[in-house]
Amino acid sequence: MAEVVLSSLLPVLFEKLSDAALKTIARHKGLDAEIKKWQRSLEQIQGVLTDASQKEITSAPVKRWLNDLQHLAYDIDDVLDGWLTEAMQSDQSTHDSEGITSKI
Repeated sequence: MAEVVLSSLLPVLFEKLSDAALKTIARHKGLDAEIKKWQRSLEQIQGVLTDASQKEITSAPVKRWLNDLQHLAYDIDDVLDGWLTEAMQSDQSTHDSEGITSKI
């Protein structure tokens, strides 16, 4: 079950990691290297999911590992959502201040 959730969540995470607004926030916060590290880790996770999904049925440690990965993926998703929200709010405040300036 965990591998199904991970399989569907990983493409969403890859899309978020490639978002231009997220990259801007990451550069601003000095987190470029961390984002690249997450991308590499997620690629590795994706690479072993097929094998792990076959072993999950008979191996309790693999099942626990997949469950831990699922929780990690959700944590990463939450962090990325927070950064994207911050980027949208920053973009909105920039547009608002530009509108105020143009009205003056």
